[in-house]
Amino acid sequence: MAVNSKYHHSCINCGGLNTDERNERGLPCEVCLPEDSPSDIYRALLERKTLKEYRFYHEFWNEYEDFRSFFKKKFGKDLTGYQRLWAKRIVQGKSFTMVAPTGVGKTTFGMMTALWLARKGKKSALVFPTVTLVKQTLERLQKLADEKVKIFGFYSSMKKEEKEKFEKSFEEDDYHILVFSTQFVSKNREKLSQKRFDFVFVDDVDAVLKASRNIDTLLMMVGIPEEIIRKAFSTIKQGKIYERPKNLKPGILVVSSATAKPRGIRPLLFRDLLNFTVGRLVSVARNITHVRISSRSKEKLVELLEIFRDGILIFAQTEEEGKELYEYLKRFKFNVGETWSEFEKNFEDFKVGKINILIGVQAYYGKLTRGVDLPERIKYVIFWGTPSMRFSLELDKAPRFVLARVLKEMGLIKAQENPDVEELRKIAKEHLTQKEFVEKVKEMFRGVVVKDEDLELIIPDVYTYIQASGRSSRILNGVLVKGVSVIFEEDEEIFESLKTRLLLIAEEEIIEEAEANWKELVHEVEESRRRSERELTDTSRSLLIIVESPTKAETLSRFLGRASSRKERNIIVHEAVTGEGVILFTATRGHVYDLVTKGGIHGVEEENGKFVPVYNSLKRCRDCGYQFTEDRDECPVCSSKNIDDKTETLRALREISLEADEILVATDPDVEGEKISWDVTQYLLPSTRSLRRIEMHEITRYGFKKARESVRFVDFNLVKAQIVRRVQDRWIGFELSGKLQKRFGRSNLSAGRVQSTVLGWIVEREEEYKKSEKDFTLLVLENGVNLEVEGKIADDVVTVVELQEAEEEKNPLPPYTTSSALSEISQKLRLGVQEVMDILQDLFEKGFITYHRTDSTRISLEGQNVARTYLRKIGKEDIFMGRSWSTEGAHEAIRPVKPIDARELEEMIEEGLIADLTKKHLRVYELIFNRFLASQSAAVKVKKQIVTVDVDGKRMGIEQIVEILRDGWNLFVPLTVSPRFEHRTYKIKEKKFYKKHTVPLFTQASIVEEMKKRGIGRPSTYAKIVEVLFRRGYVYEDKYKRVRPTRFGVMVYSYLKERYEKYVTEETTRRLEEIMDKVERGEKDYQATLRLLYEEIKSLMEEG
Repeated sequence: MAVNSKYHHSCINCGGLNTDERNERGLPCEVCLPEDSPSDIYRALLERKTLKEYRFYHEFWNEYEDFRSFFKKKFGKDLTGYQRLWAKRIVQGKSFTMVAPTGVGKTTFGMMTALWLARKGKKSALVFPTVTLVKQTLERLQKLADEKVKIFGFYSSMKKEEKEKFEKSFEEDDYHILVFSTQFVSKNREKLSQKRFDFVFVDDVDAVLKASRNIDTLLMMVGIPEEIIRKAFSTIKQGKIYERPKNLKPGILVVSSATAKPRGIRPLLFRDLLNFTVGRLVSVARNITHVRISSRSKEKLVELLEIFRDGILIFAQTEEEGKELYEYLKRFKFNVGETWSEFEKNFEDFKVGKINILIGVQAYYGKLTRGVDLPERIKYVIFWGTPSMRFSLELDKAPRFVLARVLKEMGLIKAQENPDVEELRKIAKEHLTQKEFVEKVKEMFRGVVVKDEDLELIIPDVYTYIQASGRSSRILNGVLVKGVSVIFEEDEEIFESLKTRLLLIAEEEIIEEAEANWKELVHEVEESRRRSERELTDTSRSLLIIVESPTKAETLSRFLGRASSRKERNIIVHEAVTGEGVILFTATRGHVYDLVTKGGIHGVEEENGKFVPVYNSLKRCRDCGYQFTEDRDECPVCSSKNIDDKTETLRALREISLEADEILVATDPDVEGEKISWDVTQYLLPSTRSLRRIEMHEITRYGFKKARESVRFVDFNLVKAQIVRRVQDRWIGFELSGKLQKRFGRSNLSAGRVQSTVLGWIVEREEEYKKSEKDFTLLVLENGVNLEVEGKIADDVVTVVELQEAEEEKNPLPPYTTSSALSEISQKLRLGVQEVMDILQDLFEKGFITYHRTDSTRISLEGQNVARTYLRKIGKEDIFMGRSWSTEGAHEAIRPVKPIDARELEEMIEEGLIADLTKKHLRVYELIFNRFLASQSAAVKVKKQIVTVDVDGKRMGIEQIVEILRDGWNLFVPLTVSPRFEHRTYKIKEKKFYKKHTVPLFTQASIVEEMKKRGIGRPSTYAKIVEVLFRRGYVYEDKYKRVRPTRFGVMVYSYLKERYEKYVTEETTRRLEEIMDKVERGEKDYQATLRLLYEEIKSLMEEG
């Protein structure tokens, strides 16, 4: 259901202005096609002689269906989900990496593409790593091909006449398809570089990449001149990106995914010349049950092996332990092999079923850890002890990262200093004893294990554990098979440390032996493999996820196993392989459209009694940062031609959307995110129909899975609410800003309802502040209590005249909302609210906290479980008190998404498990974490005193906590415990006289509190409003971090209040907020609201 808007550059045919209603129905604009419901859009455009870009989409779908029917006819089966994606890329003429598990038809697809292109008279080359594969492919092609298709192959053992026949056809270009080996490419570089193929398929890219010159040969085979390759390589060596000439139209190069990471910079030629990177299948699709057995009992191991029986890998911590286990299991007649002396033979025997159990050593780069992909045989992985990295804590041997962290924390070296390890050891010895050093390490490295007696630091090697356990669960013939990982670990600290890291990196949990049903697990393992062997209907699909932030796209793709990335026009597309197929992730980089500034009523036209907002693509100057919507080649501020135009982004999205079976727009879960979602949706609908919306409240695998369970269409009430807010901002903003600019002769001035209201508060508070100065005395009593008393105190004693004691249970504060987070974090860390908002955005997009623009205190059951898990981990489950806080709101409060505290995050940054978090990020996260844990902890039982004292004849009351009787949430947010009073007179040890204002000035924190309290602004705008006041020069921050109006700010507010008070009063602003909230809930008509706003400011517009 469209919202009656117009969008420039959205017509699928001419790229001109079209309505969202026509785009939603898949129709070009009325200029191209006046008809409202043509039966055939392509034919209608053709007959009107207005056919333009629509031809591409019509031909694309025709070509794709032709390929699909050809494939089905020749091969007898329809395309799989992977092959549909690849076919759509072929039809668009795109080069790419085939990232997919084994058994989904990569080679078949390469052959069928060559045969399909041969029908069109096009030439293909198919490159294979071995002679056997060259022969097999030739045989299959000859059987499938029509008589007219000329197919030739070359391999060393060919008969002489066959070789001559190949060489003749090769020299004379008399062929459609050539099949040869990687070795042929290396030996015939000169000849191949003179040829021009429309399609080159490389079955084993690893073999090709071994010789970097092969990369140049492949590029020349698809028509890229050697001179261009030289220029591109020279640019890449300088660390820059080479822009391929627009008139260069190369053929298609398709390579299979690599098994090893491509080395050197030469493979980057594929990125700059063909817009793809050589991807690796890094599927993190796993279905593993992890079980911990809390002893290293060999009897228990034997018992388990008798249940599992076959398909077992055992990883020992050392070769000696491995040998011991090998000999022990041999005594029980298990069919077991080892990998340290006869790996190749024993692995081959394991592969064919002659060996049931294979024992290896825990090592990240070990052959058994990384070098095997055999899910049909490997079902169970057993770890004899936790894979770990061990470091000596002797001062002469301690590793650099431990020394540096301890010495920086102690202030013995500066944060930016980087001494070598010997210098660090020297400093440590000068200032610390061995015992003191170990104590410091224990204090600081809380998430790892310190063994005093061995002077050893133990860090679980989570990546080795993930790699090795992953051998048991892979995608096999399109089915994600089940695996079981068992870890024998008796050390509680080491186990908890591994558990925390596994949860952070893989979002997987380890259960205890008592929770495991071995019989059921074995059944699931075997059944999943039986399913992979059956003839199943292909269920794989390609999915495109569109978010607004590149960081969010990167985080999601990393969680799901990013295999490759490519550039599509001006955006990056990440590709991941999961159990359901291929998922593409890309980002709009914020809003793509905004209201035009010219025409109608400041960008809003009036047609048939209705308001019609007109949108154009956003442009941003890369040099000065200015944003605008007019169609122009240069920045209106600095005249730079370095412009980022979101039209390019939208076109890229249309092209990428053609590849996917389904598109989900996953922009932020608020009105701004909903509007971006609709802007993108209406633009894409003419070219694709399977397009819906999901909301992600946390950027994690769990958050993604949960969002996928609640797929929906765009919520038009939210879209209308955003339009009303934007139009209201535009109308009042443009009118008042224009008047300010005219009055003060400055073009950079602005005024909006909320902005002007808040400026008024600051100006008025300044006046109240100046009038509120009074005398005060600070008294320091002999019992250590400080009292602040109004006036100048002459007495030298304070007398307690009344004293009561009472026990009380104090409940915690709720978890943070946006306003309370901005307010408290800004105040405690002395950061600006915009900086706090930016840090919250980072923490959300990187998958550490839930969505941060929220006014809800609600905590879900999942959230409560995060708190319970953490409290159990630190031995404090007895204080858990799960609270939902509120039942209302689609959002939750701001909370951590995993039971991992700031100290643990810091340790994982040191270990390289986490990147791109600063000290500020950690401090903000710590406040969020502690506030949340406090909100889920029991009440604190305290003893308090209620005291009345006499000072200079004045009586004043004091209420203070003097004892904690029972701990609860105070373990996370400490309470102040004061010294006790007795029923007597206390001497005043010290007096301090000073003047103080009883009305405080605003801080950035208290402005946000005030906005929340008075119902002005929204979670998404609090920080922005404050930031604009600073940017316009209306306010400044003094040395005490208090916000004060500038002289100019006072002049601006005085002018607005004197001339246009009714538009900027708090009451008017609050009333409009309430109306817009009703539009959001669907309680008020969107057009009627726009009419109300228009009538209200019409006189302002007419004033001129």
